[in-house]
Amino acid sequence: MRKPQAAATSLGLIVLGLTLLGCSRPQAPDRDTENDSAAIESALRQWSHDFTARNLPAVCGLFADDAVLAYPGAPDRDRKAFCNQIGALFADPAKHYSYAEPEISGILVDGDLAVVRLVWTLTTSDVSDAVVDTSREDGLDVFRRQPDGTWKIYVSHAFPR
Repeated sequence: MRKPQAAATSLGLIVLGLTLLGCSRPQAPDRDTENDSAAIESALRQWSHDFTARNLPAVCGLFADDAVLAYPGAPDRDRKAFCNQIGALFADPAKHYSYAEPEISGILVDGDLAVVRLVWTLTTSDVSDAVVDTSREDGLDVFRRQPDGTWKIYVSHAFPR
């Protein structure tokens, strides 16, 4: 069962993200939104390679400590639950999971928050490298600038196709 507060927080942040995608206020002059967008895109592309290489610390490292991951029909997960789930996938010798680099359709940076619209393609293979399944899902990620200047996912919402 979803915690009402976590679900409300996720919903509120997604509404904020959609609002940011629709309109943006001018940036403060000391912000380089082009550079911020490039850093976020680079991190997402690297994440797909880290996932395919089963690099759990790097996969988990893209998410803020207080991240919320939402998927329709499933309870929201925090970073720890997500990392545990991915660790179990990586430990399964019968399957190999690989993500293609994401298809990024938009990055909007507004101060210390950014919203990314993207599509992920996940391929699941068996021990003989035969493809068992390929799935695509739309995603909406809200990134938050960290105190060290890096960007991490604060809210991740996936939408199956």
